[in-house]
Amino acid sequence: MQFILPVESIVQNKGGVILYDPDSNKILKQYVHDKKWTRVGWRGGKLYGDYLIATDWNDLHYFNVKKWKYVKTFKKNTFNDLHYVEIHNDKLYIVNTGIDSIEIFKNPMNPEFENIHFVFEKNKDIFKPREIDLKLKYNEMMKVKPHSCHPNCIAFDKKRILVTCFGKNQKFNSGEVIELNTGKRLFKGRNFDCHDGIFNNNDFYLTHTRHNTILVYKNLYTSNLPYNPTKRIRIGAGKGWWRGMLIMGDMIYVFASDGYRKRKTTIRMATINTKTNKRRKVKLPVVDGIHWDTIYQPNLYMG
Repeated sequence: MQFILPVESIVQNKGGVILYDPDSNKILKQYVHDKKWTRVGWRGGKLYGDYLIATDWNDLHYFNVKKWKYVKTFKKNTFNDLHYVEIHNDKLYIVNTGIDSIEIFKNPMNPEFENIHFVFEKNKDIFKPREIDLKLKYNEMMKVKPHSCHPNCIAFDKKRILVTCFGKNQKFNSGEVIELNTGKRLFKGRNFDCHDGIFNNNDFYLTHTRHNTILVYKNLYTSNLPYNPTKRIRIGAGKGWWRGMLIMGDMIYVFASDGYRKRKTTIRMATINTKTNKRRKVKLPVVDGIHWDTIYQPNLYMG
């Protein structure tokens, strides 16, 4: 089993992609992108055929994983602080955190703009409105703040599109998850600073970033919103932001980003066997002196 991981080094200002073996904790291949700027890490990324389509702060990159070769970059004026990428019904969804939006494109390999959803417009009881000028070159700017909702991740099941937002003010327990079409909030009664979520069959899993916990919403597919978490899975002690998660059978793989401490640290990976409750944590190795400290979106790679 192997993972394709878009990776970022905040401290060393580098981005790229690695081919990673989680069982042996080995980086099998490593690509470092040569873009020069003040924030260049590769962040969200989705496998699509032979290609990884990945975000950095302001661009979308195409990387051929078969040939292990960078192919091209797609640019758009609105791109700012890009996070996750998903492909649903052969459409490309990009979480544009900088302008609090979800951008949708036809033809993922050669994107054709279709629509933009401003997340703060979906639930005006939760999020404050903000002015966005689509004529501005946001892709030539760094942080465009203050954010209204700070969307991080988008997830799909057969009837819902859920967007994980880090918060109204990005403090502890201030986050939201909303249904994109209706604006309904997932959380019932309280807030959680959750970074990313994935559907696993009828259930929904969320990383509770700074609390070393995964929140589980059992049978979410057949349940109405809002909904309380039905289970909490402890990852265990440790500092960092838990984000980036894969679930395969009884196994949960989740990663901790650690770059915000401004020193050369490396990503940690935790594995949790939900059947036996066995846990394991490892630090990813350092290859060629590159300390990858942040990961957003892991991908299972079948070769």
